[in-house]
Amino acid sequence: MTSITERAHAAAVFIRHNMAVSPHGRYRGEEHARTAIRLAALLGLGLDQITTEPDWRRRRTTPGEPVLATATCPDTGETYRFLLRYPVYEDEPFELLGPCPACAADVPAATVRHLADLGQYLARGPLQIADCDRQDGAPDTFDRDQGHTDTCRYGEQL
Repeated sequence: MTSITERAHAAAVFIRHNMAVSPHGRYRGEEHARTAIRLAALLGLGLDQITTEPDWRRRRTTPGEPVLATATCPDTGETYRFLLRYPVYEDEPFELLGPCPACAADVPAATVRHLADLGQYLARGPLQIADCDRQDGAPDTFDRDQGHTDTCRYGEQL
């Protein structure tokens, strides 16, 4: 096991490296690196088990553009996709993406601030129509997420 000092140094090096090599610019590179570090710490994974990419579907032109992060379990190979809508804010929760019960698109299925939130979602299982129709059954962003298909009964109609 590595010391706190070694892990902190590795995190700083990871951020600097991503800022330098990011094809999306140094600021987006930093956001992606910090997102990976936060998610790895939250899930107790190594940085090599987290990948990030821009979220082209929910894209904005303001600072803190959304980041998609994929975590891979080293024991089972299972993957979990997370959305961080505003990565410039350190206290912003992750949104676990899962299938919409109406359109099967990848949309926010759970708000994850700590490992127990993910555990509650996994114990409950995928979202059901009844969850989406209840006040507290789905994340606040579920209804307005751009991930829903155009014909879905959920999501914003433009």
